[in-house]
Amino acid sequence: MAPQRLNIFQTLLRNWDELHPYNAAQIFQLRGRGDPSKLTESFHRTLHDLKLGAISVAGRMFVHEECLSPPVVKDVRGQSLDDYISAEMNRPFDRNCGCPFRPFFLQSGDSHFAGIVYHHWVADSASIRLLMREWFYRIYNIFPQQRRAFPNPEGGYWKYFGPAHAKWDLPLSVLHGVSWQSRIKKVRRIESADFRDFRIRFSRHVLPDGLIEQIRSAARKDHATVNDLFLAEVACLCDRHVPMHANRKRRDLALGTIVDLRTQSKTALGSAFGLFLGFSNVVLRPGELKDRDTLLSAISRQSSWEKREHAAEASMLRMLAGVVSLRMLQGNRDRIINFYRKRMPLAGGTSNVNLNNDWPASLHPDPLESYIRVSPTGPMMPLVFTPTTLGKSLHFGLTYREAIIPEPRAQQIAREFIDALKAVAASL
Repeated sequence: MAPQRLNIFQTLLRNWDELHPYNAAQIFQLRGRGDPSKLTESFHRTLHDLKLGAISVAGRMFVHEECLSPPVVKDVRGQSLDDYISAEMNRPFDRNCGCPFRPFFLQSGDSHFAGIVYHHWVADSASIRLLMREWFYRIYNIFPQQRRAFPNPEGGYWKYFGPAHAKWDLPLSVLHGVSWQSRIKKVRRIESADFRDFRIRFSRHVLPDGLIEQIRSAARKDHATVNDLFLAEVACLCDRHVPMHANRKRRDLALGTIVDLRTQSKTALGSAFGLFLGFSNVVLRPGELKDRDTLLSAISRQSSWEKREHAAEASMLRMLAGVVSLRMLQGNRDRIINFYRKRMPLAGGTSNVNLNNDWPASLHPDPLESYIRVSPTGPMMPLVFTPTTLGKSLHFGLTYREAIIPEPRAQQIAREFIDALKAVAASL
């Protein structure tokens, strides 16, 4: 394929990758017993047909290439899914060449997991779902199967999500960025020296079938979105459990949400293989955290404003500021870590996806029992919730930095999140 220029978020993620592996994963849970050799053969055919599998980087340019030695699907029977994914999230990829995909297989009772751990700067979740779709089609010999390479994006963030295309106001967004820097000075931050330890763990948690429909109804009743409701519960948990230091000047709490930008562009990105993500934030005052209705209203108000002003698309300005700041720090690890601790002190975040309008919906629940997504925390936050809806089922992944959130506390956070969502459903 023709060389591509790294877009602004890819440049930023490669900087994050220097601090700690910035990996992610997507996983099928399939009915019946799996065959590792069949999974490997179908994965190799997928990479060959799509002319995908290897990556090489030279300066600010990179190129996708067909992998001459595609990876074997690793059989990890005998391990738990959570343990395996946790180890893989901390294992680095080669930053400049090689295959950015590590496929694996794990038998679990009457079903099995087949998934890919991937180098996240290469592709966003939407692109990996396309790759997973083609792998699934070849596992089950479903047609039509794509036989040509995914197209490369013919431009970067400014082309697809700049002011002229996404209808956001450049001067207003610059002023909002300045206001954000002022507001963030009032946000609690982690003071612990453990902030320098980026090792993470992952755990997956399944909620009762049908609960997501009740959650959706509850959010609608409160004139909020499902993600607003998730953020409200995450805010309460972070307020109680994340060790962020508050003082007279720093009393607020900030959260982040990863946003898929592809649907926001006038120029259709379709099946272009790449990375196009943005982010949005909410900042909450202590008084807003004391009452659930007040909290949800504050989050919904801020989220609505960010959508109306296209803040996720305009977040490219903050990405650019981040890249420039990191260059000024000249690779000094301690200074970079302190930069994120002070300038982006997020208590937690969400990456919420509803797959009921995507290809997995037609294959659920047989043979596709579940579709699992795993998000990294990055250098800005200590934990990330990754809720995924498919059919009537809802589960979430919890990724957390072990040095800041010990495993017993993380499991307590997960239990309280589940209990809070059940209470929301019961309140209808």
